[in-house]
Amino acid sequence: MKFLGIDGGGTHIAASLINESGDILKKIEIETGVNLTSVDQERLKRIISTVKAKTTEVDGIVVSFSGAGTSQRKIQLLDIFKEIFDIDNIVVYNDGESILYSLFKGSSLAIVIAGTGSLIIGMDKDQNMVRSGGWGHLFDDVGGGFWISTRIIQEAFRFRDKLREFDPIFNLLLKFYSCENIEELTSLQGKKDFKTIISSFTKKALEKPTNLVEEIINEGISDLTLRCKKILDSLGINDLYLSGSLFKSEYYLQKFQEFMYNYSLHPSNFDVSEQMALLARKYFLTE
Repeated sequence: MKFLGIDGGGTHIAASLINESGDILKKIEIETGVNLTSVDQERLKRIISTVKAKTTEVDGIVVSFSGAGTSQRKIQLLDIFKEIFDIDNIVVYNDGESILYSLFKGSSLAIVIAGTGSLIIGMDKDQNMVRSGGWGHLFDDVGGGFWISTRIIQEAFRFRDKLREFDPIFNLLLKFYSCENIEELTSLQGKKDFKTIISSFTKKALEKPTNLVEEIINEGISDLTLRCKKILDSLGINDLYLSGSLFKSEYYLQKFQEFMYNYSLHPSNFDVSEQMALLARKYFLTE
């Protein structure tokens, strides 16, 4: 028997194929964003079909997708996977739920995800979920990569309109996107993969933070950590798992730790697609 785990995020989709013994048979990664809040259904079908073409027949799939935070989106994604893979043994989680189920050992726990977007989600000992944030790039995701880059771009336009002083990050911004002037940044909104493209600047901005970047990071992390504390207090726990690409930035992680100095933080570096494959094996392995 073979089992597939899929991790779909704002910048890429990764898949792991394992056998019934848990051995890795194949790893797949496609560099394109698949967050359900910003990708249309037909494009999503093409991407998932590409994953299907790179795998053999499978006996079970567990999917972890950012943006799959509502029952409607889960059903939409489940229907697409059933159509393309032609099996019924499929479970769909959002990116926070999937990690919680992988880490759950019978006690309450919580995780914060800071990647393209942001989300804080927890689970009590009875597996009841609590969450804060992660409501999509238009309404929330404060402290995530897309939000940080967007805030920098907003301030660049404020500088262009003579509403604020210059910051060196504006020159780096123009160079990064090969723009001659700030006005040309408006074209980013029309890109098909705009969420991935815009959020990609955050990694560069965090390498040598300017005064403006520091202000924006403090603003975002202040909001994000307040949400974390509310979730942890509601669960009566002190430990928080960290996941997502932003925690790979030494600067971002340090700032986050400063805001959460009274709590125990645990970076989680496991491969999500592999963990989803192992969950699929657990759920669907038959004698």
